[in-house]
Amino acid sequence: MFKTAFRSVDFVLGVSGLLLCSAGDGVAQTGPVVGVMTVQVENVSPAHEFVGRVEALNAVDIRARVEGFLERRLFAEGQNVEKGQDLFTLERTTYELALEDAQATLVGAQTNFDNAERQLQRNRALSQRTVSQAVIEESHAARDIARASVLSAQTRVNQAELNLGYTHIKAPIDGRIGRAAYSVGSLVSPSSEPLARVVQTDPIRVVFSVSDRTILDLRTIAGGAGKDELAKGYALKLRLSNGEPYQQSGKLEFFGNEIDVQTGTLPIRALFANAQSLLMPGQFVTVIVEPEEREERPVVPVGSVEQDREGRFVLVVDGESRAAVRRIRASVQVGQNWVVEEGLQGGEKLIVEGLQRVSPGAVVEAQSVSAGDAATDTAAPAPRLSSQ
Repeated sequence: MFKTAFRSVDFVLGVSGLLLCSAGDGVAQTGPVVGVMTVQVENVSPAHEFVGRVEALNAVDIRARVEGFLERRLFAEGQNVEKGQDLFTLERTTYELALEDAQATLVGAQTNFDNAERQLQRNRALSQRTVSQAVIEESHAARDIARASVLSAQTRVNQAELNLGYTHIKAPIDGRIGRAAYSVGSLVSPSSEPLARVVQTDPIRVVFSVSDRTILDLRTIAGGAGKDELAKGYALKLRLSNGEPYQQSGKLEFFGNEIDVQTGTLPIRALFANAQSLLMPGQFVTVIVEPEEREERPVVPVGSVEQDREGRFVLVVDGESRAAVRRIRASVQVGQNWVVEEGLQGGEKLIVEGLQRVSPGAVVEAQSVSAGDAATDTAAPAPRLSSQ
């Protein structure tokens, strides 16, 4: 009985020893779990944003040049029209009759002129024998009067042709036409309200104002004060009211020459291509002015940056899965990130979670986290750095 008990104790101790040996020899020790994210290199060029208002490059009110009844409307309201396209026609009968009358008057005046010219030539031929000088002068005057009548009649014909042409009302520019103010059959005249309005929407203009201080900053970066220097040094972009970027870049059109004393701002106009008519006159947009040359720099979350007496530093996971210190020089804060000028190249595994559990040189178990989900650990104490 005692032998059996001793054998049982020996077995338990033997199994326990084997388990301890297995745990010590076969299972690798792991460090604390930390969240890491890859250091991104982003465009950190200084950008300025302004509220802009969209304006039509050209806008023309369509008016009647002569009086008449609207006979036809030759467009659909809201459609795009081309320069020279017929928009309205007025009743033509009155102006056709006026043209025929003017042409008949011209024929009569021309006939009188021809008779006066022949009479003058006959009197000149007979002047040496039977016709006095007074008669010749009278013939000369009659010929000149007849010539003036011809010129007057020709002017009436030209005016009649012009008035007849005005019965076809055409689009003066390319653009989009709005609502028609009059129905077919309405009597219109030059004193009537505009028949419709055409606005040019491609290209289209965006107007915004810049403070005098911002102008100085822009000129410093552009290296010049003129419109051409600013146009070469900066790119103009738009952000629409729904937050989406506008795909076309703009071109600087006008740069004011006086600061408004009331607002302390300078007016600026830019042109944007608008083939799809996404921009409409009266619309508000955000104008983004940024340098043409992009500045690419690594960026790191604010909460991942610690500081001691030697300056700022971050912890990264090296190739041996150990926490390593990287001393950095950060220039400016953009949103929730620091812009790193020195110390990082981009692509490093930056520790952003679990900083309070890590010491430099310690083995860690890295788990990737997204930039949006990364915890900043701002309340965590700075890791202790060794004296090495």
